[in-house]
Amino acid sequence: MHSSLIFCSILMAALVALTVSRPTATLDMIRIMGRTTINRIKKIKDEHFRMSPEIYFPGPDIDTPIDCLTSVIIHLRYLQLRLQGPPAQHLRQVQVDLETLLSTLEGLAISHGCPLPNQETLVHKAETAFPFTFNYLYLMELQRFLDKLCLNMEKLKQCKDTDVAETLAF
Repeated sequence: MHSSLIFCSILMAALVALTVSRPTATLDMIRIMGRTTINRIKKIKDEHFRMSPEIYFPGPDIDTPIDCLTSVIIHLRYLQLRLQGPPAQHLRQVQVDLETLLSTLEGLAISHGCPLPNQETLVHKAETAFPFTFNYLYLMELQRFLDKLCLNMEKLKQCKDTDVAETLAF
């Protein structure tokens, strides 16, 4: 009887510890997913986008900020949609990584009561005129954005960007 009570107490303590540490594990998991995708992008650049160093591809005119969980989901959905254009066979693993990351972020948003943004609209026809170039540019933007996300994980604790943003309890 006494040993079963001790066992039950240890089991309850373990369950409480797992429940309390889960949000930290989620943020760590998101960081690992981001870093893994960044490494895959670097490999794809080396293998499929061998560009002359004399060619300059400027980054986007605006720097997309990481304001909150909702803004991260919106921008990653935007990039996900743009990276689906042909020729995308060598981008398949990055697409799957991005889909998994988005699912994890959306699950985090839902579990904390954050509103999910509406789905993105279709890709503009002009963006499909030079798919090789646009794939490269969107990969570079995804790499920059994931680098910033990994450095600003605390922003995922806010549902939306407001002066009095709702901060999630982690």
